[in-house]
Amino acid sequence: MTESELSAQTEWFHEFAKQSIDQIALQANEANRASFARYATTSLPNHSPPEGQSPEEFARTVHELRENEGQWNRALMSALIKSDDLYKAKDRDGAISVLESFAGSCPWELFQEVARDQASNYKPH
Repeated sequence: MTESELSAQTEWFHEFAKQSIDQIALQANEANRASFARYATTSLPNHSPPEGQSPEEFARTVHELRENEGQWNRALMSALIKSDDLYKAKDRDGAISVLESFAGSCPWELFQEVARDQASNYKPH
């Protein structure tokens, strides 16, 4: 998947998830379920979205996934700040460790990549 395709999927998901549970439930059609499944499996490669959910269950799952994404995004920002502080304090190994630990625990592919990329920036070349 290209970066622009992932960006388009992410934008679709964020817009879709902004709606209320009732609004999403009314739009729990095959196309939106397929778009959601595509986004979820691309973003969370080791997880499968639930199938056969009622419209209301589907809507709650959309909201729960968006909340989870937000929590991991905040955790990534915290790890980046902590690693930057460690790097500035001349603790390169500590900075790398924070980011590698985050990448190893985070289920979100994009956030893992950001952490691994930043860790590689701290490694001597």
